[in-house]
Amino acid sequence: MKSKAFQQYLGNYAEVESQKLQLFTTHYDYVVVIPACNEVSNFLESIFSSIDDNYLIILVINSPNGHIQWQKNNQLVIDYLQRKSKTQQEISDAFKLFKFNGMQDILLVDRNAESLQINPKQGVGLARKIGADIALKLYMQGFIKYPWIFSTDADVILPENYFSQIKSLRGGDYSAIVLDFNHFSECSRLSKLQYLYDFKMRYYLAGIEYGQVGYAYIPLGSTLIASMESYAQVRGFPKRNAGEDFYLLNKLAKIKPIKYKVDNCVVKIRSRFSDRVPFGTGPAIKKINNLADINDYSYYSPQCFIYLKLWKLFLETLWSKKGLTIIEPKDKILLKLYHYLDCYSVFTKSQKQITSLHRWQQFIHQWFDAFKILKTVHFLDKKFERLNYKRLLKEDSFVKVTSSKLNLIIFKHDTN
Repeated sequence: MKSKAFQQYLGNYAEVESQKLQLFTTHYDYVVVIPACNEVSNFLESIFSSIDDNYLIILVINSPNGHIQWQKNNQLVIDYLQRKSKTQQEISDAFKLFKFNGMQDILLVDRNAESLQINPKQGVGLARKIGADIALKLYMQGFIKYPWIFSTDADVILPENYFSQIKSLRGGDYSAIVLDFNHFSECSRLSKLQYLYDFKMRYYLAGIEYGQVGYAYIPLGSTLIASMESYAQVRGFPKRNAGEDFYLLNKLAKIKPIKYKVDNCVVKIRSRFSDRVPFGTGPAIKKINNLADINDYSYYSPQCFIYLKLWKLFLETLWSKKGLTIIEPKDKILLKLYHYLDCYSVFTKSQKQITSLHRWQQFIHQWFDAFKILKTVHFLDKKFERLNYKRLLKEDSFVKVTSSKLNLIIFKHDTN
């Protein structure tokens, strides 16, 4: 018996494509969603090369309005699948189920044809949502066994245990799983650019862990696995042209914990420049590459994360046996942050509902979420000078903020 959340979501919030599923008869253990735009024709063959499980690939071929060349390149992918397939089944006017010799089934969702292209402002977020909504509907109909939506991208190589690793987890304990990743490239310069950006992500994670503010994971659409029930409860992927992974995980983390990293399950991601989205990994390494000297690429001061921890400690001190006491911090920087986040107004409005330490801790978790954490770091970033890689590692305060995992990554890189 599926939960009411499934029915409410599919009935009121799911994309229209999920309502068009007809004549579906094949059963699978797992389902993975891949949005694809402007890829080479045979990109799928390397993604799943080491996986033997019984799974369905939901491939959302999409292009934004006005991108004629991307639309043409996408059509080459569709033509390739048609030539290579053993059978094709028309599921609806926008769906085809391809079956192959030596490759898993692909449910092709066409958002590339002239009348079906995606609004550029909704971009990859809408493409992921379409695929995930279809996955949820197939699970509701009994065609998918495990209640997880696997989300990845066209530039990855998935590990052998990508699907099967969820069997060792108690699904009800988590709203999502975020896997670890490694970028790879045959180009030495691209590898260098990628390391500089990957270090930024992992350094930020170490800072968040140091601050003990929660939301400690690296949000990437290619490493995300969402619980179907939790996905429905938060109303799915936001329809954004970038950052959809960040915002979905931000919502999911508020209802149940997120499992960050599964032992021996690492997604390999090909490094490449990209202009498909306005921000993210591809655009970031392109931006670094355009610097006069890539060694000038700079990072947040460790003081940002030291103050983040001080801020969290300040929030915790507002609760006492007498209840919630709304006072201003004495530190000048924290006081400015207090006003920047409009804390007095926010806390005053919620004060009557906060009747215990547990309720106050819940409030902090809900209110001071991943978005506000990032907003806070950006606020603090303006107070302290940024540092390039070499200066950052020599900074005394970096030792406080770094983690053993980050230190190992630094050691492996700097000794190669």
